[in-house]
Amino acid sequence: MEKLEIRSWLAIGGLLHDIGKLIDRAGEERAEEEERRKFKYAHAVYSYKFLEKLLKEKGVSQEVQELILSGTYHHNPERNNLYHMAQQIADHCASSERSRREEQSVDQTTQRKEEKRLKSIFGLVDLECAKTYLDGEKHEYELEPLKLEKEVIFPKDASQIGTSGVQKYKDLLQALKTHLSKLDFKDPQKTLTKLYYLLYKYLWCVPASTYDKERGTNHFPDISLFDHLRVASALVSSLWTDYNKERLSGGLNAVEFLLVEGDITGIQRFLYQLSNIRGVGKRLRGRSFFLSVLPIILGRFFLKELEYPMVNLLYAGGGKFQLIIGYEKCIEQKLEKLQRRVDRVLVREFGGHLGVVLGWLRLRGSDLGVGTLGEKIHELYEEVGRKKFQKFSTILKNFDKLANPFGPDNYEVCPSCQTNLKPESQEFCNWCELFQEVGAKIPRAEYVVFSPEMGDLYLEDIGGVSVYSKEDQVAYTPPEDTLLLLNSTDFEDKADGFFFLANTVPLEEDGSVKDFNELVEEEEEGYKLLAFVKMDVDNLGLIFSQGLKKDYSLSRVATLSRSLELFFSGYINTLLEQKQFKNKVYVVYSGGDDLFFCAPWEIALEVAKELEKDFSAYTCYNPCFTLSAGVFFQRPNYPIRFGADGAEQEKEHAKVEKNCISLWKEPLPWEKFRYALEELKRFLANFDAPNHRTLLYRIYTLLRANKRGNGISMRFYPMFYYQLYRNIKEEEQQRELESLILDPGNNYNIKDYAELILKLVLMKTRGMSEKAKNSHYINNNLGG
Repeated sequence: MEKLEIRSWLAIGGLLHDIGKLIDRAGEERAEEEERRKFKYAHAVYSYKFLEKLLKEKGVSQEVQELILSGTYHHNPERNNLYHMAQQIADHCASSERSRREEQSVDQTTQRKEEKRLKSIFGLVDLECAKTYLDGEKHEYELEPLKLEKEVIFPKDASQIGTSGVQKYKDLLQALKTHLSKLDFKDPQKTLTKLYYLLYKYLWCVPASTYDKERGTNHFPDISLFDHLRVASALVSSLWTDYNKERLSGGLNAVEFLLVEGDITGIQRFLYQLSNIRGVGKRLRGRSFFLSVLPIILGRFFLKELEYPMVNLLYAGGGKFQLIIGYEKCIEQKLEKLQRRVDRVLVREFGGHLGVVLGWLRLRGSDLGVGTLGEKIHELYEEVGRKKFQKFSTILKNFDKLANPFGPDNYEVCPSCQTNLKPESQEFCNWCELFQEVGAKIPRAEYVVFSPEMGDLYLEDIGGVSVYSKEDQVAYTPPEDTLLLLNSTDFEDKADGFFFLANTVPLEEDGSVKDFNELVEEEEEGYKLLAFVKMDVDNLGLIFSQGLKKDYSLSRVATLSRSLELFFSGYINTLLEQKQFKNKVYVVYSGGDDLFFCAPWEIALEVAKELEKDFSAYTCYNPCFTLSAGVFFQRPNYPIRFGADGAEQEKEHAKVEKNCISLWKEPLPWEKFRYALEELKRFLANFDAPNHRTLLYRIYTLLRANKRGNGISMRFYPMFYYQLYRNIKEEEQQRELESLILDPGNNYNIKDYAELILKLVLMKTRGMSEKAKNSHYINNNLGG
């Protein structure tokens, strides 16, 4: 049996080694005393009996059975059995991360294990940014299969969680049994992939451990059973190297791993460096899709070449990937050789505008425990940062030749990306044409296929990806390919797994994508302006490096990354399907921890507000998790690359304060922004704004003219009241306008967002009155 095959079957055993915990909590088995002595723990007995029966029914060979069943001996391995010893060490490494914190929200001595729920990783992050935050432990997940629905993936207050734990476990177990029975266990790669996604769907919300009956201890339930299993699976496959097999008897201090980090460089420039010529929207969408899957393609390539299964890819997204492998002699030279191959391909295809920096860290098994790993990871990040200054150092001698494949006299610069070269016979470079084709398919895509040998977007000798629309017939994919259902977890009878991609765009009835002009013209009132919006998470590097403190571990970091990806790549589609947003928002990119979208200006502001509100709830209202956003307004035919630049500059203004949204270079805290939008609605409902636009513009200019640093000159007040009483006779209307600008509860000081609301009122009421049509000066000078 080849090395990759053994590692894959061992990984399957690692993924299933604790399936008995689900059986135990469902109350469907009882272990005899003799069985307990053999396996030490009851859940290990249940795992063995369940898997033995399943594998025999499937006619799995004795050799493969031994590899898979080895995982059930993780508490009590048979002497000198290397498979058993590897599974035990992998489980010890994965389990050593269990938090030492005390659970305060419940009485641990009285609450049954079946009723305990998984705590949210977000509630446990602490940057000491708000010592008054005490609610982290109160947020838990209900026991439900994974779906992109708010009711499922958002944590709830523990008081809102039901007590039907046993029945919930029975339901999860029955669903999992049904689909496990359909696995044929013939091809290790296909079996492993499908099993991985089945466990992701049904065990993502199940606590890995709640208590240890034999030891009389309680475990803080902040790691899901799925994340524990996938880390243990990756570790056991990593132990199957000649170096580690000789050291298994020495335990955690003897075996060694290599944690590998890949960081893709040049993403922002590559994404937005496009000319605003025909088809730019499709090419931009194709590029953003390519960048979202490139970490996966690269991660899969390195694992394939190193002969490891896909579970060893701990994380891939947001321009980064992380994998773990076993240490072996000359492994560093192998990685350097693979880095050189990737460098050659990226320079040849993209002229050096996209690159990847690879760093690695050698770790002992004992280094993976809480309290020690954080410092080690910091060393890895420093190495990756240092290597960014040495990008493409492996191929510098051949750089020009690789970047200019057509020679000095037989090429033109692509008019779309303005960086790649193209043959004279083509309109665009090869990649721009591919991005345009794929970008046209993505809005109707239902499947994504990753392949090492081919793809709609394919990097030679590395790997590629294809997308299939709902109308396409997806043919059988070979074992090396992975067929994933897009944005739905109901994959069991359709694909190998699922994949989340923010692909929301407004569509015509015939399925074609609306252009920005049409999108804006559909709005009945106000300025026909498009808003370009960028948002991302504040202090993310600090959160990952310091937020988990002594609880820092592989599983927690992987869970944190996976959970952020779930929100920005998956849930955003659900949010934008709501009636008020449906078919009105164009998502350019969303993944990792940031997003960029375009929409008619009023819709865009509402989307930004709802996104921030939902993100706060998703992250347990933890003040360590905040968003900064920038909004840039322009006409709909404005080049999207410049719109992205404008939104980025606005976001930088918000980043100065953080936890803000910036419009017209004025950052505003989210709380005040939300209140401003509510005030806007209230004011428009109660004040005859369309017939007083000239007055509103005069007051707006008074505010701007009387700015003094961070305040307003006292001269503003007499001029404001002069305009107010001179132009409005109705007392009720006077009070409405006065309350819009001044705060009677704060000595009639001018409200922080008064200028913002006036701008929005003027934008909203343009064209709503015959008087406003004659206000040419207003229309051409708003926004200053």
